[in-house]
Amino acid sequence: MSVGPVVIGIDPGKSGAVVALDMQRRPVDTWITKDAFTVAAGKSRREYAEGLMQRAIDDLHGRRGIALAILEKQQAMPGQGVSSTFQTGLGFGLWRGILAGIPTKIVHPRTWQKEICRDLPGDTKKRAMLACFHMLPDLDLTPGRRKKPFDGLADAGCMALFGLKELGR
Repeated sequence: MSVGPVVIGIDPGKSGAVVALDMQRRPVDTWITKDAFTVAAGKSRREYAEGLMQRAIDDLHGRRGIALAILEKQQAMPGQGVSSTFQTGLGFGLWRGILAGIPTKIVHPRTWQKEICRDLPGDTKKRAMLACFHMLPDLDLTPGRRKKPFDGLADAGCMALFGLKELGR
């Protein structure tokens, strides 16, 4: 097992994920935001658990070092409600703060998709999953008791791949 710095990809939404890859494209750590970084806030609501997010990044940075973090840029979308727009911005802002002091690149989804998912068929989610199946065969997209692949992990994995390419430039 190699020890050394990692590149992380972060899909910052509550249904997002974080994937850390070593320099040989092997997954080191993965987290699904709603499972690892949120807590119940009433019957059906969940809120970000900033302390858990910070501890995970601090632990990873302490164990391996983070060479680069790729954080997906967020923006309001037409037809999106005020509450969901606020939550999207909140998650993005929390990750920006947690990553302070770590080399970070904020990347528009189209930018990493164009680079990593080029020439793959399907919509953006299917293309990201196909890219992971081909380029990250060790990344488990169905962790735990999940039956179908989790697209947040696929997106985060593709962003980490994009980060590895960025380091190589």
